[in-house]
Amino acid sequence: MITRLGARRSETVQLLTSIAQEVGSGVDLLGQLLGTPTGQRQQLQNELISLEGSALDLHFRLLTTIRSVFLTPLPREDIYALSHQLNRTLEHVVAAGDLFASRGRLTLPRHSADLLETLGMQSDLTISSLAHLEDIDNLEEYTLQINRLTKQAHRTYRRWVTSTDGAFQPNIAMQQEQIATAMLEAVESLREVATIVGSIIVRES
Repeated sequence: MITRLGARRSETVQLLTSIAQEVGSGVDLLGQLLGTPTGQRQQLQNELISLEGSALDLHFRLLTTIRSVFLTPLPREDIYALSHQLNRTLEHVVAAGDLFASRGRLTLPRHSADLLETLGMQSDLTISSLAHLEDIDNLEEYTLQINRLTKQAHRTYRRWVTSTDGAFQPNIAMQQEQIATAMLEAVESLREVATIVGSIIVRES
């Protein structure tokens, strides 16, 4: 059962939400990076890497918090799984940024913007939903929306990678596919966050 702990629950939820916000900031930075000329990408790339470190710091702060109390608002394994998966998501976002920043004059098709938009929508939903994690009864719609967006992202991904068939030299097509795959992995990682929330909903119903 979910434990009603007031302030302690708020602290745990706040830390989870803060990690999700770092993911959202990473998605925003990735969008800026994808639209930035070659010579101006380094600063944004550095900011992305810094976010990854900040999210990891929050993760360990959260673990310290849940170890310091006898009761936690959610089972410790659920809290850990959510925090870990959010950090995994940011790893994929940073990977997409690194791959793009290191590719010099590589330009991306409009599908990249479509995939990024879907990822951003997922991120916004995740932030909003984790901020209200104590209201389990109203989170089912979140899990449904995340799954719909993930299916949309897969369609965009397929359009992106097939659009490179014969359109570029093989190495350029490979570079595009690597970036597209990193972005799709971020999408899938946020779906896993929603899956964890879904398992909590089912167990606590």
